Amino acid sequence: MPHADSLDSQRMLRMLKSDHFPTADGEGKASGSFLPSVKEFFDDVFRETRLQRSDVIRKAGISRTYGYQIMDGTRRGKRDYYIAIAFAMELDLRTTQRLLAVTECGSLHPLVKRDAALIHAIHNKYDLLRLYTFLLELELLPLDTGTESA
Repeated sequence: MPHADSLDSQRMLRMLKSDHFPTADGEGKASGSFLPSVKEFFDDVFRETRLQRSDVIRKAGISRTYGYQIMDGTRRGKRDYYIAIAFAMELDLRTTQRLLAVTECGSLHPLVKRDAALIHAIHNKYDLLRLYTFLLELELLPLDTGTESA
């Protein structure tokens, strides 16, 4: 999906074995990032899916203003916020993992029980309500989207 070339692990490994550290523009300069920005990632995904940001934010259960800010990269969200957005967008596992990489939130790991449950839910196309129920059935914490009262 988004920026496939810059997120191709095998290509990146080849580039890392070269004499220069890769950058976003693909040139071997010593500075810069080789991942797209959060804004670029979301821009690409929204362009490809034709979803509306407002619909995704509402479906994810995240505050409207905060949702826009974390999608344009001006604020950093919690890992669960990005996972809720991935479910709201119905992203596949590969794109969800890329989202977590771009946002530097750590990928879903199959040997961590909650992450394994999330992977299962993504693979089986659970919506957020079914995910919530599923996590509770497994006695795992549901996604924290900041909407629950303290």
